[in-house]
Amino acid sequence: MTGKVLIADGLATHRISLAAALDRAFYDVIVTGSGAEALRAMRRERPDLVIASTALPDLDPTRFCARAQALAGGGDMPLILLGGALTRPERLALLAAGADDVLSAPVDRSLLLAGLRNRLRARAADAELTLRDDTRLALGLAEAAGTAIQSPARVALIEMSAEHNIPPMLERLRSLVPDRIELLAASEALRATASPPEAFIIVETGNQLHGGLALLTQLRASPSARNAALLYVGRASRPRQAAAALDLGADDVLMGALDPDELALRLPRQIARKRNRDRQRANLRDGAQAALIDPLTGLYNRRYALPHVARLLERATERSRGFALLLADLDHFKQVNDRFGHAAGDVVLREVARRLNSILRPSDLVARIGGEEFLVTLPDATAETAHAVAQRLRASVAARRFALPGTPTRLPVTLSIGLALSGSGAAPGADALLERADRALYAAKDAGRDRVMAWADPHDTTCRAVGAAR
Repeated sequence: MTGKVLIADGLATHRISLAAALDRAFYDVIVTGSGAEALRAMRRERPDLVIASTALPDLDPTRFCARAQALAGGGDMPLILLGGALTRPERLALLAAGADDVLSAPVDRSLLLAGLRNRLRARAADAELTLRDDTRLALGLAEAAGTAIQSPARVALIEMSAEHNIPPMLERLRSLVPDRIELLAASEALRATASPPEAFIIVETGNQLHGGLALLTQLRASPSARNAALLYVGRASRPRQAAAALDLGADDVLMGALDPDELALRLPRQIARKRNRDRQRANLRDGAQAALIDPLTGLYNRRYALPHVARLLERATERSRGFALLLADLDHFKQVNDRFGHAAGDVVLREVARRLNSILRPSDLVARIGGEEFLVTLPDATAETAHAVAQRLRASVAARRFALPGTPTRLPVTLSIGLALSGSGAAPGADALLERADRALYAAKDAGRDRVMAWADPHDTTCRAVGAAR
């Protein structure tokens, strides 16, 4: 499943229709018929995202927002509200109360599903950065972040067509937020500068499309702007355009005419999230570089990886999610050092690290924990997914020979992998899970190397092969 979504709606027909659509999109769906039932389910099930009607039979939407946000611990759980013909003040009040989005009927399903994908991706990325931050705190390599005074952000507003009277709207927005809002042309937005904007607002509400999606894609790929907050404003009559914007990397979308009051509610959230991610990335770069990074490969080292495994396992157990641990070891690596020298061995290790990293998702982790031994974590992984990824990692090493500098030699290198899943039997501790993966790794070596073996059963000392060995 791609995420756990809770639905709260007093109308059975609405609940059934929406649950069926989400089930077809491979979401794990929890259905409730009232606000009180939804809040109880949130405590019990810990969903990744909540979709609620603005017409719950027992709670008005503002009170539901407040109570849901309190349960989520300060906005950790996205909340999307679906309503009828809401007035503009009602919509703004719900956004101010903590809703991430408010969609009026009739709701375009493509836009709703794109919003789910977007918010679940953002939540997963934030959770992973927070988890790595917590690991550094546990290791004593960082201090808890205090409440700092935030300086105004530089924000670029880009109008893709000259069909609106932007200056009055721009002045209204400037009066509502402390940030420095400036009007930029699309060509100026892509220029690399020493201090690029922290947020971009792309306005494409004219009768014709003028490349707003293309610009969004370019900004997300630009080295200077890829970490900026990106907001897209599109016409209400083009919901699929807004859905495409979310899938292409927009952090948030607004539908209809450019509304400075709504932007003033959405923009600070995106800037705060962007700055929090920047802070966490800087912490990882600066504090972890010496203590937690392997200088040869640039991967995390054993000191970081083992506490990280413990925290991932704890989170997987709390959320009843799958978690896979892989231990990988290069086959006959001592022969490489003995025959070609340690410099050649270092070249191989660096290239292996690069190939492994190229296979994994941003939320996965690969670390070098020994001379030629690597550890890989796969959060939220099923057995099928973990097996497939392990085979891809093995194949990435075996498929292409390794070039050694200063010699025409192309060296064949293979990798053996042991795999263990947190869901095998009673929930194991981190040490037990590592031992299982280690036993599976030894089984892979004993079975002939260049293969993946998985721990099969906590009551059985044998391991089993995963897929084809070669």
